Parts: sequence; C-alpha cells; structure tokens
Amino acid sequence: MKKKITLAALATSLMVYLFSSCYQNKEDILELPRVSFRSEVVPIVTAGPCGCHNTSVNVRAVLFSDQRTNTIFYDAILARRGAFSSWVNGGTHPGAGAIDFSLTEKNIIKKWIDQGEPYDDGAGCTVSGNLTYTADIVPIYTTSCKGATCHGGIAAPIDYAKMVAKKDVLLTILNSGGNQGHPGGALSLTTCTVNKMKAWIAQGQPQ
Repeated sequence: MKKKITLAALATSLMVYLFSSCYQNKEDILELPRVSFRSEVVPIVTAGPCGCHNTSVNVRAVLFSDQRTNTIFYDAILARRGAFSSWVNGGTHPGAGAIDFSLTEKNIIKKWIDQGEPYDDGAGCTVSGNLTYTADIVPIYTTSCKGATCHGGIAAPIDYAKMVAKKDVLLTILNSGGNQGHPGGALSLTTCTVNKMKAWIAQGQPQ
C-alpha cells in the first residue's frame, strides 16, 4: 500500500512539474506556425480557381501574375485580402460564376488572413543606387495600380506629373503601409514597394 502511495505522489509531482514548466514557457506553445504568404497563399491564387487573374489575355480581372514573364504581382494579391476574406467565410467568387476554392485552400487563406499582418515572407527589399520614375516606379504602377477596375480604368490614370504633385499623399499612403491616404480606400502594399517608392521620393523623384 505504501509503495502505491509513493508512486501516486511521484506521478502527481511529475504532472505538477510538467504543467508548471509548460506554463513558464508558454511563449513556446503560443508560437504556432504561420501560414506563408509566398509559399502557401500565392500558389493558390496564381492557379486553379483564379485562372482569369493569371492570363495575358485582355480581361477585366486584375492580374495576380503574368505567365509570359513568370511575374507575380504581390501587391495586387495583398490588396484583395478583404475580397478573399468574404469569399472563404461563406461568400462567393467576387466575379460571380461557379468558381470556388477547395476546403483546404479556404482554410489556408482563412488562417493567413486571421494572422493579421500580410506577412510577406521577405518580400521587402534593400534599395540601393539611384531610382527613376521610368525604370523603377512605372513597373510598380503598372502591376499594382493600373487596371480596368483601378487607375486607368474606372479611376483616373496617374502619370509622373501627378505623382510629383501628390507627393504628400503618396507619403501618407507609404508611411501607413497603405492603410491611410488612398482616396479609393485602404491598400495592402509589400515592404518592397514601400521601400522603393519612399527611396525614390527621398531622392527627389527623378524622372
């Protein structure tokens, strides 16, 4: 009997130690794996149900990638987090039609959105050297701002003169990560886009 009591006491002590140890190191428990934007979300939206967003054919859908040049337009994907959220939480494809993600794809996108920050997985970049509007800013404008439902479509096109004149507006947008300043609502911008445009403005917005 005494042996059983001793074993029970040891077991209880061990459990108390384990639970107290886990509690003291709760950061290790709370640090759950995050969904990767680049390696998990991007492959979903650049294939399958999002085929119309990844073709070079002239369509009204905003492009997520250009298959001809193997280019992925990260800002265009990030900017539509709200539409993805509505879709995967009981909604339907924003462009209508019988198009849907698989249950697994929906769960991945839900978790990514629930993480809060877009988490670009190193989408930031180190900017060096002289930047120009023609070489560095136009490509950003073309892939992130221009489209049938954006600037150059239902919204007014933007050129060099307008970007120079609206420098303060651009800085508000960039300094807030796209959350403030944009007349058409909040934007989701990659760190790389923000870094490049801020560096270009700091250099005097050379053409």
